[in-house]
Amino acid sequence: MQVYPVATPQKANLKNISVVLVNPMYPENIGSVARACANFGVEDLILVKPEDLTPLPMEAMATKAGLPILEKMRIFDDLPSALKDFQLVIGTTGRLGRRRFVEWTLKEITPEICAQSFTNRIAILFGNERLGLSNEDLFYCDMVLTIPTTERASLNLSQAVVIVLYEIFQYAGTFELPKPERATQAEIQAMFQLIEETLRAIDYVPHQNPLLWFTQIKRVLTSRDITSREAKIIMGFCRQLLWALGKAPKDSSQAEQTPQSDMSGGTYQK
Repeated sequence: MQVYPVATPQKANLKNISVVLVNPMYPENIGSVARACANFGVEDLILVKPEDLTPLPMEAMATKAGLPILEKMRIFDDLPSALKDFQLVIGTTGRLGRRRFVEWTLKEITPEICAQSFTNRIAILFGNERLGLSNEDLFYCDMVLTIPTTERASLNLSQAVVIVLYEIFQYAGTFELPKPERATQAEIQAMFQLIEETLRAIDYVPHQNPLLWFTQIKRVLTSRDITSREAKIIMGFCRQLLWALGKAPKDSSQAEQTPQSDMSGGTYQK
């Protein structure tokens, strides 16, 4: 069973956010955008005068996750018709200039988008692959954002959508990976005793102040959340090394004294 990291959006109402593609040229990009929408919780995809709606490449790039987005997407002949039900329209552009009135970076505008989404329907516009949004398209936008890149960069349409939706989703969502269950002190001590035995067997212990030496090694190993399984892996490695040196581990049970049976949690392969 596969487990995915799932975040819960709390600082935004993603159902009120729509992606609008103005005159998209390639069905592959439309499919990729649908997949991006599915990944980041945006359910509404709108196309304005798309040039090519060949189903197969769209569906292939959308994958199974994005197919519901494609099935529900709406198509309009002009931009005013597509935007008539929205309260806030945000344009995206990679080009700056006096007539384009670009005043926001994506990171700066994201909190505003999220806050407005609770009470307003928001359209985020993306231009086509060749020219982006025209000055005429930007006339319909209340705000215009840009994604800072290097001077040689050129974002693909679907890449730009992914970046924008990712930033919104990360700001709106909360997700924390659970901390692993640490090995017990008994397991840590057993592991360390076996490490010490192994290091002495290969004569890798300084003659002066061995206590400080072993303390440093222990701190290195326990500076992270070492788990029971990881402790067993290290112990299994030490046991196999001792067996290779012809020295049976002092802490081993009768069952553990045969190298073939020391699986160390399934990590050893003969």
